[in-house]
Amino acid sequence: MFTKKEIFSIPNILCYFRILLVPVFLWAYFDLQSDEGHFVAAIILVLSSLSDFFDGFIARKCHMITELGKLIDPVADKLTQFVVACTLMYTYPAYAWLVAIIVLKDGMLLFVGYYIYRKKDKHLSQAQMPGKVATAVFFIVSIILVAFYIPGTMVSSILIYSTLILMIIAMIYYGHGLYRLYREN
Repeated sequence: MFTKKEIFSIPNILCYFRILLVPVFLWAYFDLQSDEGHFVAAIILVLSSLSDFFDGFIARKCHMITELGKLIDPVADKLTQFVVACTLMYTYPAYAWLVAIIVLKDGMLLFVGYYIYRKKDKHLSQAQMPGKVATAVFFIVSIILVAFYIPGTMVSSILIYSTLILMIIAMIYYGHGLYRLYREN
């Protein structure tokens, strides 16, 4: 189905790396319950974020976009974001709202998007700017909250709720895009 060249392209290897970092992040966050452990977990999130940036950058600039990459990149993105949000929910309970928005947005994109694709043979183009901004802010805030471990503070609340607002805006934006696709003839 996929060629060896596709499977082992640099952008796809970076995606595999990002997926493999998920359990390493969990280990660092929960098993190394110390300042050093949280610092290691934050470094893992930085590596994950950088690999996400570079896989897309390399794929576009070097004309290495593959069908496999189109499948595994969003899986790596969603898996990482969901696991990080669920993990941080234990330390920062307000992350439960982020988990809910992630599930709602991605569920909407998956199920409504699939319905529109089946009915009209149309789909949303790749990630839109509000989604990219919300995701970038999510990871920046998560890295800060993991690295500095500041639960229950005004700073953590402001960061989390600002992220929540951006994620809600992105969800509304994607919902509007799906609605427009559905209404098109």
